[in-house]
Amino acid sequence: MARLTRRTFAIEPEIGEIIDALTHDHTLEANLLVNKALRRYLEWGRFVDGFKLVTIDPRLYKLFWSHLTVDEARDMGLQNGNNNVVEFVLSYYHKFDLDSVLKIFKVIGAEYSNVYAYAESGDSDNRTIILRHGMGRSASAYYGASLKALCDRLGMELELEESEDQLVCKILGAEKEKSVVQNRQRIIAEQSTKSTIRRP
Repeated sequence: MARLTRRTFAIEPEIGEIIDALTHDHTLEANLLVNKALRRYLEWGRFVDGFKLVTIDPRLYKLFWSHLTVDEARDMGLQNGNNNVVEFVLSYYHKFDLDSVLKIFKVIGAEYSNVYAYAESGDSDNRTIILRHGMGRSASAYYGASLKALCDRLGMELELEESEDQLVCKILGAEKEKSVVQNRQRIIAEQSTKSTIRRP
């Protein structure tokens, strides 16, 4: 069991009553419940407002993907991977490297949003990521394009296998990734410069 740090908090009476009702006054269960709630806030809740994160019924999510062509989904994934995800990774981990990118896909996409099941295998040279979603080919195209944009920024090669039910992503030469960019302002400045150059 992980070592616990003791903290003293004051909580609202109605919250205390709900905790007691859920744990039947067992101290250990109360600790687990409160730790889980705090972890969910720290890893998910505090970013919801700033980045407009939402959870959605999988049936509605599947319907959404069915209304997008594969090319539309791929284009959307490319834009997301080049902009929003980069800023989110930097806000979340204060650095930008392969491990941080994959943790975002695992923690946010799989554990909290529940939009796919995440699996990973491989070694320091090559890593294989599998996102099992069952949402159709457009969903695979979106996730694949996002991962490709992120790995391109890290200077890494990618092999993608897209299907109706899952995306398989093989990252080649994982140990050769570029030096990480740890300055959020530098990333934002780079994105602003690109936007300015593209304007007619």
